[in-house]
Amino acid sequence: MRRTSHLRGLACRPGLRVRLVFGALALAALAVAAAGLAVYGLSRTQALAAEALAAQRRIEAYGVLSSRMNEWMLGWLVPAAPTPDSTRLREALAALEALVAEDVAAARTEADTEIRARAAVTPARLRALIDRLETAMIAAPPGTPAGDAAAYNAVQVPALAAAQTSQEMRRRDEAMADMDTLRRRLRRAALAVGIAAPLALLGLWLWAFRPLFRRLTSATAAAEALAAGAPVPGGHDELGLLLARVRLVAARVARDRARLNATVAERTAALSHANARLARVDAERRRFFADVGHELRTPLTVILGEAELGARHPDPDLQASFATIRGRAMRLFRRIEDLLRIARSESGQLELERAAVDLAAVAEAALADAAPVLARAGVVARAESLPALAVSGDAEWLRQVLGGFLENAAKYAGRGATVTISGRADGDRAALRIADDGPGMPPAQLAEAFDRFVRGDGASGPGFGVGLALARWVIEAHGGDLRAEAPASGGLALVLTLPLAGTETETG
Repeated sequence: MRRTSHLRGLACRPGLRVRLVFGALALAALAVAAAGLAVYGLSRTQALAAEALAAQRRIEAYGVLSSRMNEWMLGWLVPAAPTPDSTRLREALAALEALVAEDVAAARTEADTEIRARAAVTPARLRALIDRLETAMIAAPPGTPAGDAAAYNAVQVPALAAAQTSQEMRRRDEAMADMDTLRRRLRRAALAVGIAAPLALLGLWLWAFRPLFRRLTSATAAAEALAAGAPVPGGHDELGLLLARVRLVAARVARDRARLNATVAERTAALSHANARLARVDAERRRFFADVGHELRTPLTVILGEAELGARHPDPDLQASFATIRGRAMRLFRRIEDLLRIARSESGQLELERAAVDLAAVAEAALADAAPVLARAGVVARAESLPALAVSGDAEWLRQVLGGFLENAAKYAGRGATVTISGRADGDRAALRIADDGPGMPPAQLAEAFDRFVRGDGASGPGFGVGLALARWVIEAHGGDLRAEAPASGGLALVLTLPLAGTETETG
């Protein structure tokens, strides 16, 4: 039973969101009340001040009218004086009528309009009385019985003005009294709002903000406890719900992290095993190349030695035969060296034996090596008159790069194609261009031509495998650059640039 009543109390207790909403509404109501009081007080004070000022102007207008009436009557009483002019009197009366009309137009209610309309009758009566007096005085000047009677009746004008002045003074005083009353009421209302606002803030602090900050502190402690793996205290408000969800998410994250760690450990073990296997394969491959190179070098060395001895025979035919054998053996020897160089370069080691190299001589050597391949493919290769271009580099690597270009041209340029090698000096760099007039390569594939294992579509375009990627690596190791171009006349052109001897930057 106690637990049930406790749960009911928790269910009836408003949450932090409800408390904050009610507190914000209370502060908004106080702000609206203060703004309403300010607007009402300002508008009402302005209306009362305008009414008092208008009454004061009408009082002054009645005073001016009485003064002008006295001046006009005195002009009639002076003997032998010219006929008095009533212009000033009628101007004062017209000004009074305008003020009274404004007063009637400013009425806000129907009853107020009726009261002010009755007060507006007085200027009309005064105008009618002045008209009759002027007519009577002109007809019977003072000194005659009729004129004296008219002068006596003229006293009614100041009397009517004085009576209406008293009424306007009463309206003015009432407006001033209303202003004073309004000021006192507004002062009391402002004082009440000024007291209510701090009390509302205090209540909002005690009812909403202090519990919120307390819960935030407990939430921080709960987060630390959650990070330490300890139980997290809950609650029955929004933060309690948040902590409960955080607990669920933390448990799920812990499970996922354990599963991820297991997966990572499994994949790491598999990757380590694969790397070890690849390392063994790579080591065996390098050992195989080294063994093959060693096994082939030995008989080739014997063949070269025997060919040199045979070349000394006095028979010219035998000399030519042994020279042919020696040339083929030297070509095979260079192929073995190239094979070993490629094997070492693919293992991450690129050994350059720098020396002064003539690019024209390198191009001639590459042409001589590739001549059989080019002849079988029906491709004609020629070197234009190359200038003396001395660069600092490894002659064998450069010969291998140019030979690879020529072999690719033999494969993909097509029978009947022509390969041209040209060179020139460009500032402090030497530029060598190898161009063919074969089918070429689509421009969209030029940017990918230097990626490893990217090949073209057979007859539709050349494919280089690792050739161009390795060639660019070698040229960049020399401090140069290699790019592919698609000439407007068709075919494919490879342009390599190298620093001239004495200007190169060592790149290792």
